[in-house]
Amino acid sequence: MTECHISILTASLLALPTCFAADGMDHLNLFIGTGYNGHTFPAAIVPFGAVAPGPDCSVGEWHSAGGYHYDKTTILGFSQTHLSGTGLIDLGDFMLMPTVGDVPLKPGAEHKPESGYRSRFSHDDEMAKPGYYQVRLQDYGINVELTATERVAMHRYTFPEGENRQVLMDFKHYIPGASGVKHAYVRVNDPYTVTGYRITDSRWATSRFTYFALKFSEPMANYMIRDEVRNLDYPNIPELASSKMIAAFGFAPGKILQAKISVSPVSMRNAMENLETEIPHWDFGKVRKSAEAKWAKELGKITADGPENDLETFYSALYHTMIHPGIDQDVNGEYRGIDKEIHTADGFTNYTVFSLWDTFRALHPLDTIIHPKRTGDFIKSMLSHQSQSSHHMLPSWAMHHNENFCMIGYHAVPVVVDVWMKGLVDVPSEQIMEALLATTTQPGAPKMKFNNYPQWYGQQHYLRLGYFPDELTRSGTSLTLEHAYDDWTVALMAEKTGNKKVTTDYLARGQSYHRVWDPKTGFFRGKLEDGTFYEPFAPRAYHREDPKDREFTEGNAWQYLFFVPHDVYGLIDLVGGPKKFGERLDTLFTMPPNEDGTAVGDVSGLIGDYAHGNEPCHHVAYLYNYIGQPWKTQEKVHQIAREFYKPEPAGYIGNEDAGQMSAWYVMSAMGFYPVNPCGGIYVIGSPLLPDFTLPLENGKTFQIKAQGLSDKNIYIQSVKLNGRPLNNMWITHADIMRGGHLEFKMGSRPSKWGVNSEPVPLADGK
Repeated sequence: MTECHISILTASLLALPTCFAADGMDHLNLFIGTGYNGHTFPAAIVPFGAVAPGPDCSVGEWHSAGGYHYDKTTILGFSQTHLSGTGLIDLGDFMLMPTVGDVPLKPGAEHKPESGYRSRFSHDDEMAKPGYYQVRLQDYGINVELTATERVAMHRYTFPEGENRQVLMDFKHYIPGASGVKHAYVRVNDPYTVTGYRITDSRWATSRFTYFALKFSEPMANYMIRDEVRNLDYPNIPELASSKMIAAFGFAPGKILQAKISVSPVSMRNAMENLETEIPHWDFGKVRKSAEAKWAKELGKITADGPENDLETFYSALYHTMIHPGIDQDVNGEYRGIDKEIHTADGFTNYTVFSLWDTFRALHPLDTIIHPKRTGDFIKSMLSHQSQSSHHMLPSWAMHHNENFCMIGYHAVPVVVDVWMKGLVDVPSEQIMEALLATTTQPGAPKMKFNNYPQWYGQQHYLRLGYFPDELTRSGTSLTLEHAYDDWTVALMAEKTGNKKVTTDYLARGQSYHRVWDPKTGFFRGKLEDGTFYEPFAPRAYHREDPKDREFTEGNAWQYLFFVPHDVYGLIDLVGGPKKFGERLDTLFTMPPNEDGTAVGDVSGLIGDYAHGNEPCHHVAYLYNYIGQPWKTQEKVHQIAREFYKPEPAGYIGNEDAGQMSAWYVMSAMGFYPVNPCGGIYVIGSPLLPDFTLPLENGKTFQIKAQGLSDKNIYIQSVKLNGRPLNNMWITHADIMRGGHLEFKMGSRPSKWGVNSEPVPLADGK
């Protein structure tokens, strides 16, 4: 429940209430990000679950990458798997759709839903809560309710009286589009039970095997399977395989019909075991309450107080950080590896969906604070991936026993090193170092210039020249910058383990950013194999004449100017010193709109040329701290939060990106951010809410208070850590894990706090 209090002072000024939250479950809006291009979904899911049963409104549409979009007015059905907030389209497995009457066995058009099984719906009769989703299908008068365990989705349909009931299962439904279904199989085992599988192919998962087991609460009266390849209907034929088929399961008139459907990456037998183990009963309310309890436990890892709208934004962001990575193994521990073989997770839970170009920046550092045990399993999952990979590489963008090499860098490297340095993974350091070196020395192919992925294939040139040559590799400048960062983190671990040669070699590789620096223009630029820079140069352009032929990935020279998170002070010197660096930061945030016609869709949320809707800029507002201007960081953090995080469907300014956009808000709201995501140093910004309590897994408690925080009082006047003045603009991971109090005193004017801070360390202990 929420209590609202108006102090005498507040009432005399603005008469605005300050609301204090007792429970994060009371302050969630699961429709945030389902509008615009946030790509989130309102599906029922438990934290880090393998299934997310929820509504699909369309297929093959980028703005509905999660299957759902708030602006849609019709629903195709309810599939069991979804991706949250990603910039790619995938999943949507084993869609079920309850119907009544004589319904065409095809999806139908949005503008004419009666031409198929699609149905109209209204947001007025729709609800999404943690672990629960409800909507009324207007064309059928059917109320649909969904809930879930980790591996099993539970559906409850309330039909109109006296109607023959039917449930459709469209095996060709696939959020990327029906052509991605390569093969499917269905078997009616008995009047209650159906099993099967399908193999799908997309740009993001080229060979994905998914199995299911489905049980109904009542026996089928009849069933029919339509094979659209052979254009034949098979009534009461219990088994069929095809790439295009739809099954219709009929039931006698009645009110409530329930269904349980589980998924497995391994087999139908495992899917059945998952179902019978996790939901051995038909008590929908019990499953829903269990899902709610799981969310209450996870959301309780941070307790926040503050104004109602801010709490809604904060807790919804925290919720979105707990969807991916998701469990990817059966209850018996078996999972399908990247080698497509069946493995058993020994002493850990295997996870999938690692969108590492996004999530290495803030999501994984946040996880080390609030999910340390689970984080250890994330790393073991990555190491298992590496051991099974034909490339011998840690994951880049891994999803359901597939590696799509989406985006650039090898950002599992800093995540693994950070978790190892924080002591959260019990794996021998020799095994980890072997995986790091195998990943960072993979040579790739000689020329992949005009192919999308994998961009790291040009790595042999990086190993030879110290940079990615522009005519041989796409996005060579940003590749060089991001590999330099990742390589530095290898040196960080090597130094800790006493490996002097690796330390020396990788410290040198960490300085590779110098090789694409052009002192004449003051930017990082595309460099050719002969050592000259590509001409002409346009620092605000996102690509040149061909969108495949560009120097940067989803960014331009201005945005990537600030990506040297492991050597910010070295970058400041390169730019020309603190004064010049500050001027460049100011320019970035104040440029007029870019009208050169080279925009990239993922680059959104602009303040000048700062792009918050895309990850390369996420740390940039915090860089003012490094040049003695912390009040500008404080201003920018509040501006970004105010403009780009709102409690509404279009509340995210771009793809939520598997938790990274949300993690930026969660970390920033608490008053600090990992500019360098590896090493356990958090740079202070400005709190967005007045009070946080973190009951840590180690039994300690860390509290954060911002005295006097308001819309105008955004500037830090002083800080205390455990009662002692904190004059430095950073804290360590160890400070948090020891428990204690971080206290901010806020005011309406910039202060001198932090101006004379000691330099930000490269890592905790350095």
